[in-house]
Amino acid sequence: MSAPQIIIEQQSQLNSPIEVDGAVYVAAQNGEIIQYKDEQSKTFFHVASQPHSIKMDNSNKVFYVANMARQCIQKFCQEENNDEIIDFINEFEGMPLLGPNSLLLSPKNNMIFFTDSGPFGETAIDNCKGSLFAADLENLTCKALALYCLSFPSGICMGNDQKTIYLCETGKNRILRFVQGNAGIYYFSVYIQFQGRFGPMACAVSSNDLLYVARYEFAQVSEDGLISVYNQNGINIDNIILPQYPELTGMAFSVLQPSVLYITENSSKGKCLKLNVTPPDKKDKDKFK
Repeated sequence: MSAPQIIIEQQSQLNSPIEVDGAVYVAAQNGEIIQYKDEQSKTFFHVASQPHSIKMDNSNKVFYVANMARQCIQKFCQEENNDEIIDFINEFEGMPLLGPNSLLLSPKNNMIFFTDSGPFGETAIDNCKGSLFAADLENLTCKALALYCLSFPSGICMGNDQKTIYLCETGKNRILRFVQGNAGIYYFSVYIQFQGRFGPMACAVSSNDLLYVARYEFAQVSEDGLISVYNQNGINIDNIILPQYPELTGMAFSVLQPSVLYITENSSKGKCLKLNVTPPDKKDKDKFK
C-alpha cells in the first residue's frame, strides 16, 4: 500500500469527503465547501456557521449539509439561479436538534439518515443524549431510530444491501449496527466494541462489503492514525496504520476507483488524503472465528 497523498490542505478543520463525477468535496469548519478537481482545489460554495457533513443526491444536483452550529440540515440546489441555502430539517417533534454530525443518503429508500451529536463533548459518556434520525425526502416526515441515548454519535454508512446501517458511537468507543426488518423497523445492537484509542469517528463500506473504521485519537496521545477493517461477521481482518495522521474525522470510497479511499484528518492543518488500499484476501472476507 502506498503512502497517502494530500490533495487538500486548509487552516480550517475538514470533514466528510465525498466524490461526485470525479470531483472530491469536503466540508470545512469555516463554512467552505471545497471542491478538488483536475488537481486543483477551490471553494465551491459557502454556508454560514459550521458545515460538518455533506452529501449529494442521485441526480448530482442537490447538496445536503449537516450544519452543526445552526443545528439543522440544509439544502442547496445547483440548478436554481440563486445561491440560497434552505434550512431543511431543524427539529424533531418540536424539539430542536443538538447539532447534526453526519449524513447518509439512501436513494433506494428515498431517505436521509443523520446522527445528531451536538458539538464535540456535548453528548459525552456522562450525557448520552445523541440520536440517529431518518427523514423521508418526499414528505419530510422524520423518525428516530435511536432517540436521546447515544454518546457522541458520529460517522454513519450503509451496507451494499441498503438494509444495514453502521454507526460510530465515539463516546463509547464502539460500532452499532442497525438492521432493517421485514416490516421496515430497524433493530440495533453493539456490533464492534473497541479497546484503545478515543473512539471511531468515521466508517465506510467497500464494494466487496468490508467495513472500514477510522479510529480517532488525539495527536498528543498518538502520532499514528488507524483504520481497522472488518468482514461481514464483524471480525477484524486488517489494520491500516497512517503515520502522522491520528485525528481521522471522515472517510469515503471513490465511486470511480473502488480501491481509493478519501480521508479527512485534522491533527495540525485540515487535510484530505487520498489512499490506495489493497483489499484483504477474498478468503478473509468470509472467515469466522
